[in-house]
Amino acid sequence: MIARAIKLVLRATGWLLTPIAVLATAALGATIAAMVAPRLSPTAGVVVAGIGGLIGATLGLWWWTRLLRQSPELRDVLAMTPEGVPTEKAMTEVLGNDPPPSPPE
Repeated sequence: MIARAIKLVLRATGWLLTPIAVLATAALGATIAAMVAPRLSPTAGVVVAGIGGLIGATLGLWWWTRLLRQSPELRDVLAMTPEGVPTEKAMTEVLGNDPPPSPPE
């Protein structure tokens, strides 16, 4: 029972790596862009930092999906598809085999 719980926690943590990687690269992009912001007006500085965060998030997502596509071992350990989505088998394993509830009549 405890081993299954630990396995589920580790698998869910692995699934959170995609948003964590994107969040970290977005913060890095916004920070780098904010280094330029003091030379601009306040409004332009916020816009530049936002654009830097968007570029960072895009690059981070691209890098992470590329890593997943090139590493079958990583996909197998995290139970993910090449797009970074959990596999059906892993989701069934985590959520159980309960049938979906029937709609109310």
